[in-house]
Amino acid sequence: MTTPPVPILLDCDPGHDDAIAIVMAHRSPAIRILGITTTCGNATLARTTQNARRILELIGATDIPVAAGMERPLARDLVLGTADGPSGLDGTPWLPEATMPLDPRHAVDFIADTLRDAPEPVTLVPTGPLSNIAMFLLKYPELKPRIARIVLMGGAMFRRSEYITATEFNIFCDPEAAAIVLDSGLDITMVGLDVTMQVLIEEPEFARLARIDTPLARIVHDWLRHYEKLHRGQMGVGGAMHDPLALAAVIDPGLIGTRDAHVAIDLTASHAFGATVADYWGERGLPANVHVASTVDSAGFFDLMFDLLARD
Repeated sequence: MTTPPVPILLDCDPGHDDAIAIVMAHRSPAIRILGITTTCGNATLARTTQNARRILELIGATDIPVAAGMERPLARDLVLGTADGPSGLDGTPWLPEATMPLDPRHAVDFIADTLRDAPEPVTLVPTGPLSNIAMFLLKYPELKPRIARIVLMGGAMFRRSEYITATEFNIFCDPEAAAIVLDSGLDITMVGLDVTMQVLIEEPEFARLARIDTPLARIVHDWLRHYEKLHRGQMGVGGAMHDPLALAAVIDPGLIGTRDAHVAIDLTASHAFGATVADYWGERGLPANVHVASTVDSAGFFDLMFDLLARD
């Protein structure tokens, strides 16, 4: 018997790696995208929203609604990411202009309406700062049972991050929002730098991608070349598949292994501001609130990504 697709809402800030996640989500029969919501992060809200719509135009998915959300973090000034260039999708001049309409609802209200209307609980997949998700939880707490789980890209437990050693950008950008989400009592899986920095696109992966001789694969190849160049310039390694890995973990949960922990956010404005502080041993006396991704099947991820790109 065929397993029905998992209904998801993708909350993102495109972003080259968000773009790859959108492409993979659209091409996977294992999931069904009910909508895309956008937030500030890799670029301003106006740009991330435009990028999301242009990506959907490119892949012929204009039936997927897009709703714009938070223009700034809940309690902080906006600090933009730098890994994707000022536009959020630098190096992609051939993307079509967006002609599809923008949903008139704010992303927070769009999420609420979608959850109410869905026949079953929905999985939320946030791959940017958690501003929209936190505001939704504050405004519509009665709808929490309509959320099956949250699989988010964010956090850093042990590895050097792209911002400051103890932090990861999505959490650092809106740490108050992250704290609200982690304290929600929902089923949360955190796919952070400990695993995403093990899934790097390097020359062997580019060679495999080049063999998928389709217009979409060629565009993805160019996206990733630009992203890899920016990533290597900042961190000295190939492009990490941050957001695609979080999405892939919904398609195939076996790609990651997790450890349960109580994860708190450092909001003290110290040197570790925005850090995800994990207690694996219950030293704080608090129950685990997150499944922290700790191992990853990197080869399995790339097999999945390339298989999806090669689909008719």
